[in-house]
Amino acid sequence: MEFSRDQIEEIKRRTSRYKADPVIFIEEFQKLIIHALQNNRFNILRKFRQAGCTTLAAAFSLWLTMFHKLKSVVILSIGDTEATEVLDRIKIMYNELPSWFREIPEFQTSKSNMHTFRLKNGSFIKSRPSGRQSGRGLSCSLLVLDEAAFIENIGTIWAAAYPTISTGGNAFVLST
Repeated sequence: MEFSRDQIEEIKRRTSRYKADPVIFIEEFQKLIIHALQNNRFNILRKFRQAGCTTLAAAFSLWLTMFHKLKSVVILSIGDTEATEVLDRIKIMYNELPSWFREIPEFQTSKSNMHTFRLKNGSFIKSRPSGRQSGRGLSCSLLVLDEAAFIENIGTIWAAAYPTISTGGNAFVLST
């Protein structure tokens, strides 16, 4: 690959910024993922372990449901423990928001349990363990398939879920 002088100078400038500040380096990686989620209906992320991408998907899910009425997010993971762990991260993020923020009526929770986080604006997040029938009957604005490579029957789940998101829903598939 050949680079122009301007491209080389830009690479040097960015590299020195990344070296000087780890926040800039980390933000760049996270921004790429968030921009992809905002601009593409279907996203597949092949990630390395402990990359924080599941947490990023959780944060995006919280943002989507807080700032957009009547949005639904369904998170499918390998098992019940993994699915509820993602929802627990979302609840922690929500609880760590400033109290004045959580007091805005549409941002208040109306239902929260092990598998559901529902806001008064009509939006909600559900977590489910994967299973042969997991995709059947799903209706969601965003489907998150966490650790998709390790979900048994992923083809069957995708075939069942696809019709519900094909009319405008989004999918974020991530796995190591």
